[in-house]
Amino acid sequence: MTEPTATDKQTPKAVREIVRRAGHELRNALSGIAVNVEVVRSRSERNAPAADVTSFADRARLQVAVATELANGLISLISSVLTASSDGTLRSIPTSGAGAESQIELMIYGDRAASTLTEIERLAKVIDVEVELSGQRVILTVLPEGKSHSKV
Repeated sequence: MTEPTATDKQTPKAVREIVRRAGHELRNALSGIAVNVEVVRSRSERNAPAADVTSFADRARLQVAVATELANGLISLISSVLTASSDGTLRSIPTSGAGAESQIELMIYGDRAASTLTEIERLAKVIDVEVELSGQRVILTVLPEGKSHSKV
């Protein structure tokens, strides 16, 4: 049995950080849904006019869409990472310097490659992860939080 190298140890660290950030954003979206649904419920119990609850219901609907997009991206990412790991195409890209970003490289291929990549890119924009493409190679760079150039 060989000892894990620094590169082997970095890959799970990068993946854990991506999953942690995605989970945080997903919980934020679910919290927004819960708050808006509670407002709709409490106002409807008081027989408030529909106009008083419509904006809260609309916000909850939008948050459901955000949560769904985050969940789809996370599922696509995890599936891609697990596939790349079992195929031997998942690797960490060594970085140098203090506070350097962590990077992982994986291969995404097959019939669902385009849609999988789209879902991962949408997730990445929200969680400070940069996506670089080179053919079927996908490089994910975990940026320091708040440093994303592509956040919307």
